[in-house]
Amino acid sequence: MGAEIRDNDEISTREREKLLKSLHSSLFWVGEEIPYKVMIDGNEVNLHEIVWEIVNKPNIERSDVDNIDKLLELLSAKEKEYEDCLEHGNVSSDEANEIFEKAAGVRRAIMDLKELTTSAKRKAIFKCRHICDNVETCEWDSLAEDMKDKCWSKRS
Repeated sequence: MGAEIRDNDEISTREREKLLKSLHSSLFWVGEEIPYKVMIDGNEVNLHEIVWEIVNKPNIERSDVDNIDKLLELLSAKEKEYEDCLEHGNVSSDEANEIFEKAAGVRRAIMDLKELTTSAKRKAIFKCRHICDNVETCEWDSLAEDMKDKCWSKRS
């Protein structure tokens, strides 16, 4: 992470600005780990597993792309929530660091998934990568069904 912060002290304006500046830098998410679980619209989502399943799915159907687009909207809203909390929240330095890492992990998931929504990029990716055999997509299938059933809506 690009900014240093003091442990357990309330975050200073300067430290907050450094974190926000890092959050807006071009490749801040590179090397970050996708969070294992994220709360989206009151639902705990196994994000790490879902992204792994999608990325390793041998064939991406049109319905998958549509659901990935929905998930991207939800993840973008979550990233914005983290950013707003970092920018305006009454948080300690430790909490600010955790929020930054979560935002970076969500951005990593967004960037990994975005590549799969463009046909040309998808073809290039599938041409030069190893796909895991017999990938079960239980988490992805479950989330896709939840998004359909609960009509998780687009964010403005």
